[in-house]
Amino acid sequence: MKFRVGSALVLAGVLAGCNNGPKAPGGQVVATVGEHEITMRDLRAEMNGFSSPDAKVTQAAEYQALRAIIGRDIVADEARKEKLDKSPDFALAKQRATDGLLAQALEQQVVAKVPAATRDDAQRYIDAHPELFAQRKVFSLDQLKMPRPTDPALVKALGPLKTFDQLQTTLTSFKIPYERGAANLDSLSVDPRIVGQLVKLPPGELFVLPQGQLVTVNQIKDAKIVPFTGEPAIQFAQKYVTRERTQQAVQGRLQGLFAAQKDKIKFSKEFAGAAPAITGPGAARAAGPAPAAPTSAAAPTSGGA
Repeated sequence: MKFRVGSALVLAGVLAGCNNGPKAPGGQVVATVGEHEITMRDLRAEMNGFSSPDAKVTQAAEYQALRAIIGRDIVADEARKEKLDKSPDFALAKQRATDGLLAQALEQQVVAKVPAATRDDAQRYIDAHPELFAQRKVFSLDQLKMPRPTDPALVKALGPLKTFDQLQTTLTSFKIPYERGAANLDSLSVDPRIVGQLVKLPPGELFVLPQGQLVTVNQIKDAKIVPFTGEPAIQFAQKYVTRERTQQAVQGRLQGLFAAQKDKIKFSKEFAGAAPAITGPGAARAAGPAPAAPTSAAAPTSGGA
């Protein structure tokens, strides 16, 4: 993002005049709240990469961001006067926030060192995955959307179901809302491993895919080949290969850290079962959602959908 220092300095002068201070901020300092200086770096962080080709829009965003910083400083200062920063709850929240930011910083350091995929890398990926490119498929689906099942009785009842009629009857008996209709699934929009399993499903087989807090039960009605080639395909493949490398780099670093610390982690009897499930604080975010392979309609019974 490009910042126009001039607009921020003009705002600083206005604020300084309102404060009746002896000296207006200057240089990289755009405003002061008492003895606390707010710099261009603070302003850039608050703007979080926002930019606009319209100078007036950028200026308005700078003003809003600076006001937000000043307001936060004033309120935080009052909280310190009331010694809220000394409370046990605040200390815990501060530690969690600090640890989270440090973990994120380490992940970003790993990511920054991952080399971007080249055009040759992309072409190799395209050649190895014809089902996504030359033979790219777009599936026409009969689809039913439902909330992710949590009731053990419902989960058990869903297990043996094989048809949409059976599924709808069961959901109605449990008073579970659902929507049924037609949908399309582009093979490019899902994990390549899912596509590999979709093409192997027997005709009429129901399969489940997650969709946020919902699950979708699907049946393939038709599949058309829509080739994806040329420069758009190269660019797509480059981005995908780079993303895969990034995931692998982050996961590899985290796994190495966990392995090094494994023998130093001890649990109380009540929490001994947590040992096999230790994961990094940002592993899921860095690697993206775990692949959700299509399964039979019984998938909700295992919680894997």
